[in-house]
Amino acid sequence: MPTHILNDVSLSSSTLFQIDTLILTPEFALICEVKNIAGELSITENPPQLLRIAENGQFSGFPSPIAQLTNTCQLFEDWLTLQNITLPVIGCVVLAYPKQRLSIFKTDVHVLFPSIIPQYVRSLYKGQPLLSCEEFENLSKLLVKQHRPFSPKPIASTYSIDPDNFLTGVACPSCNLVGMIKSGRFWNCPRCKTRSTTAHQRSIQEWFLLFEGPLTNAECRRFCRVQCSQFTRRTLLNMKLTPVGATKNRGYVK
Repeated sequence: MPTHILNDVSLSSSTLFQIDTLILTPEFALICEVKNIAGELSITENPPQLLRIAENGQFSGFPSPIAQLTNTCQLFEDWLTLQNITLPVIGCVVLAYPKQRLSIFKTDVHVLFPSIIPQYVRSLYKGQPLLSCEEFENLSKLLVKQHRPFSPKPIASTYSIDPDNFLTGVACPSCNLVGMIKSGRFWNCPRCKTRSTTAHQRSIQEWFLLFEGPLTNAECRRFCRVQCSQFTRRTLLNMKLTPVGATKNRGYVK
């Protein structure tokens, strides 16, 4: 049976949506909602959440992967309907770390580790294709053609988080400590002693995931905890960000 595997597929039906991994066959489409979250996990039904206790004991909450999967499956079914294609859409949650401990409410959604996926896919085949080989290949080409880069809504506005609640500073690329110290050309980590000339670029990229609007020189200095406006200006230009606005209030967008 021909099978195509597509990663990070971004489409639009009633709204934009993104599929982590799509396993496409002439019999069915399997959507895999992939979670790369380490620690002890718990998926709750009411409210729908993914709760994580990290190895250091830190407690965190995330959107429910089952709720996300249900929404993505519905949007992909809507997309198929718009293309006049009838194909069952099945969903599963994939946990990237096979040593994770997980507690979950009773649900029909399969939660799998990567090594189990081939076996699960084989169990779904019934030998009754709904698409001809030509229709299957045309559908695959259409998915690639209609794919568009996915730009998620900034985290601060999505979850109504006050910008002041985010840690500021440059994160160490080796140990992830937030608070590297700039000395000359180098960023120095006070914990693991790593030195880097580009660590601040990662923080700038993360700013665009957190916040909306153009990134100004002043905001970049605040977020990275640097004082030199010339250094910040050179950095924003070297990262090939697009300047917008007048010189005095200029900002940068991706």
